[in-house]
Amino acid sequence: MTSTPDLLSLLPATVCAAIKDLLPDLRECEPHEGKYSLEELKREGLPSPAVKVSCLGAKQDKTFAASPATFMLQMAAYVVTRDSLRIRREVAAANICQTVMTLVPEQDWGLAGLGRARSAALHSLVSTKVKSKGVSLWAVTWHQPISFYQPALQPLGMTLYVGIDPAIGPDHSATYEVVGGGDDE
Repeated sequence: MTSTPDLLSLLPATVCAAIKDLLPDLRECEPHEGKYSLEELKREGLPSPAVKVSCLGAKQDKTFAASPATFMLQMAAYVVTRDSLRIRREVAAANICQTVMTLVPEQDWGLAGLGRARSAALHSLVSTKVKSKGVSLWAVTWHQPISFYQPALQPLGMTLYVGIDPAIGPDHSATYEVVGGGDDE
């Protein structure tokens, strides 16, 4: 088995890159540790519109016989918007959330060790305190299956041949082309 020691740390940045590709007008899209709150927003003075991607936690998932343990990550993309001359903060937040919600399902983000994302959900984190600061704060959450161990690639131990019809069957096996296996492994 091969280990992927940086998979958990790569995931938020990889998700951010995918979001930035779809939403190039974001002023900021970065990884964040843990939950994002109004207090952090006030402390950081985050530009708007912005997305912060975070891993909120993990729990052991289903494990099958003779398989390494798998885990289920709880991921979140926090969306922060302010009113602008072009668009109200609620509309901007809804548009960004819609884009993220359509991006997330079935994503493995191109990283070995991740299963397909599922259970995407939208959460309004707007409160009286948030409104009083002139911002809108939402979160898109999802579950991301992950395994920190990947099986080492091994040959199948068989040879694969291709024959072209009508020259198929035992009488024509000498004319078959080897496409996998054989002596080259």
